Amino acid sequence: MGSSSACLDRMARGRAVWRPHQGGTRMMPEALADLILTLGEPGFGPALMRFLGRECGADLCSVFVIEGDSARVLVAESADPEASAFARIASLRYAQRYWRRDTSAVTALGRAHRAMQVLKRPAQGIRDIDYRHECYTEGAVLERLSLYRAGAPGIIANAYRARDTGPFPPAALRAFAARAPVLHAALLRHARLVPVAAPADPLAGLSPREAQVARLTAAGEDQPRIAQALGLAPHSVITYRRRAYAKLGVADRHQLRRLLETGAG
Repeated sequence: MGSSSACLDRMARGRAVWRPHQGGTRMMPEALADLILTLGEPGFGPALMRFLGRECGADLCSVFVIEGDSARVLVAESADPEASAFARIASLRYAQRYWRRDTSAVTALGRAHRAMQVLKRPAQGIRDIDYRHECYTEGAVLERLSLYRAGAPGIIANAYRARDTGPFPPAALRAFAARAPVLHAALLRHARLVPVAAPADPLAGLSPREAQVARLTAAGEDQPRIAQALGLAPHSVITYRRRAYAKLGVADRHQLRRLLETGAG
């Protein structure tokens, strides 16, 4: 593990070139370069999604930092923009409600020897009905590949396949396992570069008007009442709402409400 971290440092400074182990599958240089160049930056999540998409055909990904009994979301991404809201909502739910109920994670992170583990788990194998429904069924997620590494902090990294895509083939599991050491080194470095912050306002990226319209929409107000309350023309309400939905990656009022409820948790 130390050698992977040291190599990552040298690559980040432009002083080393990644060479795969003899007999191993060659790593995608563009995808790895994206990860190195975006360490500590907002673009790291999308770069990780591209990396996992190319390496093992993942449709979504998530990363969690485990410190004591708490988990925080480090990455929540989807290759499909229409599924980005689900990726964020499901990841927040997992961190806030379900990670301690995930027997695979608790077992792997509780091992004293802190060995890295890579596991494949189908959604149908999750016995906790609420956890399975809110983090898998709602997003039509079929199965996941997970990397677990105990430590200070612990790391959980997941790659997911959607039902329409089908299960991960054996080659995808082998590729994920082969990349695990350098992937863990990158995730750990990124986690240490990104400061722990208070939960962000889910609407922070919207304009003031878009945020006002979004909050009233989530509260159940209809278009005429929002227009009257804010002194806007009805067509302006539609425009602000459409822009807010696009920026937040939600499709309707119900997804917006879930995003606000989960983000405030």
